[in-house]
Amino acid sequence: MTTGFSPADGPTPEQATERRQLDLFLDGQDAFLVHEITSGIIQRDRRRAAAGLERLRHERPLHPDLSALALLITSLDSPAASPATHAMVTDDIEAMQNALAPVARRLLGASAAAVLEPSWRSLAARAAGVPFDEAHPRAHRSWLCRQYADWAAVRAAVEAESRWAWRPCLRYRLGLARYHLGELEAAIQAWLPLCWMDPGLFARRAPTLPAAIMREAWEAFDHTFAGDESLVDTTEVATWFPAWLLLRHRGLVHLFRSDEVPEAGAASRAFRHLLSLLPLESQGLNEALIRERRALRQLSPSFFRYYMQVVPARGGRA
Repeated sequence: MTTGFSPADGPTPEQATERRQLDLFLDGQDAFLVHEITSGIIQRDRRRAAAGLERLRHERPLHPDLSALALLITSLDSPAASPATHAMVTDDIEAMQNALAPVARRLLGASAAAVLEPSWRSLAARAAGVPFDEAHPRAHRSWLCRQYADWAAVRAAVEAESRWAWRPCLRYRLGLARYHLGELEAAIQAWLPLCWMDPGLFARRAPTLPAAIMREAWEAFDHTFAGDESLVDTTEVATWFPAWLLLRHRGLVHLFRSDEVPEAGAASRAFRHLLSLLPLESQGLNEALIRERRALRQLSPSFFRYYMQVVPARGGRA
């Protein structure tokens, strides 16, 4: 009886070891070539990256990253300048976000942002002559410059629009730019009116605002007002955030003038009252303070009750 190893039973242990060694060699060679290509991409050395890709394509024609690497190499080319429309810019943004950016993050890691920046800059340059359009909010230089954190350019792009102050999306971006440029108070001036102009937008963005004072205040406000519907007589709770914030941070009073506050119902009128009322608190109880408190109570009894909890009467009743 023969007890030797039959080919039908599979490779011998020696053959299996050789196969593993070959696989490791091939994997190592793949890794070397991919590293050579990605290094060329990161250094913006198109010739080096293309040569590495050609070698990888020749040696491993079924390598799963051939197309992804080719896309990254192509992104190194400077696109020809051409007129742009909102639809064209939007299409380019979607190509960047859905195809190029994920590939860059996966293959280039921490270097992805630096590699993508020239592409974003090129697209921002193309969009320089494209005016802001509510139907295509990303197809604007302010959004594109934000992708590579050129905050001075974001601010300039927003302020170049004649009616930016009345467009919530642009006002939000301006606030981001002013904050990152070290101008916290200017950022708050840009953001707070959103509560009256587009309370839904502000409620969505507030938890991620870069300014800790705004983020933390919103969280506290949300817990206070969302849990007690009797505090304010409105379904748009966010419209009351500016007045609530003013009670908690009275130093913000000097950032706003009454005539700059848009008309948005009881919430914005309460904010205007606080601009006059809060400076009077430091003067003690007097006729002017009593008059302003009475006006606030008539405007919103529920918010007035909250006001009196935060700023108790000093020596008398309103």
